[in-house]
Amino acid sequence: MPVIEVAKQKVEEFPQWSEINHYGINHLKVGQEVPLHYHACNEYWIIVSGRGVCTTEGDTYEIGPGDLVLTKEGDEHSLIVTEEMTAVYIYGVLPPGGSIGYLYRNKEE
Repeated sequence: MPVIEVAKQKVEEFPQWSEINHYGINHLKVGQEVPLHYHACNEYWIIVSGRGVCTTEGDTYEIGPGDLVLTKEGDEHSLIVTEEMTAVYIYGVLPPGGSIGYLYRNKEE
């Protein structure tokens, strides 16, 4: 079983059998916002500590310790932190040509 270090991870390091292609730990301050975005794969958040309000698939939820937020590939989601938060995020299988990171619809920049 391989061990992948969070700071050094690369998609190609994950074994072919893995359903995970990327992960990380976010430490978020009160008032911090994660803007509305989507991904080229399913994404999962595990809330370790803190609280916030997330929107996913058009619905809004209050989230806190122990909650798991599941967002399907292509569905937009966002977060507003209401209590300092630590969360683990996990990306599912990337489709061929898919990329890691935030994708935006109708964003002007």
